[in-house]
Amino acid sequence: MIKAAIFDFDGTLANTMPDLVTSLNRMRAHFGYAPITEREVLRAVNNATPKYVRLCLPEDFDESRMGEALDAYYAAYAEHYLDKTAPYPGVPALLAKLREDGILLAVMSNKDDRNVKEMTEALFPGAFDAAWGTVADVPAKPDPARAFLIAEDFGVQPEEVAFIGDSDFDMITAGNAGMVPVGVTWGYRDAKTLISGGAAYLAENADDLYHTIKSI
Repeated sequence: MIKAAIFDFDGTLANTMPDLVTSLNRMRAHFGYAPITEREVLRAVNNATPKYVRLCLPEDFDESRMGEALDAYYAAYAEHYLDKTAPYPGVPALLAKLREDGILLAVMSNKDDRNVKEMTEALFPGAFDAAWGTVADVPAKPDPARAFLIAEDFGVQPEEVAFIGDSDFDMITAGNAGMVPVGVTWGYRDAKTLISGGAAYLAENADDLYHTIKSI
């Protein structure tokens, strides 16, 4: 029986891609680079922000300027992170039903922790019991360290937790944590990628996800 659910953010709870592209292209413009496309950004998402930003820069980028690049990206994202970002259809209602059922809810993302907390509260006010992004003292996904901390804080066993995401990173994290890997197919990766990462279940929409969680 599932007692808690940990959700990825980008591509799982909300479609953040338009604002990611805008912010990355503001950062690239700072260095005089041409814009990149959504398809190019897709190959980099899921990584912690420093690696994700680096992957969206040319291969020959001067590594000594990465601090400058991160500052430019963070400044742009702080200005644009809620321009077009919105919850996926049915997700707010899904969260409300899970809470009514007594299931504890958390967000665990490789985004910057401050952004995760602000965006979670802005888009899903009061829906989550915990929201975590990447912080300096805890490794990013697919390391399971934060997942273990969430389970401990919730007072549940790992096998009682559904770990929900749209990427192989999320499925691998779930496996590393001994949690139930549930992939959603509406995000940034396809079903084949989720299955290759170890997804035990796949959900095609929010209603499907609710029934999947309740059936485990």
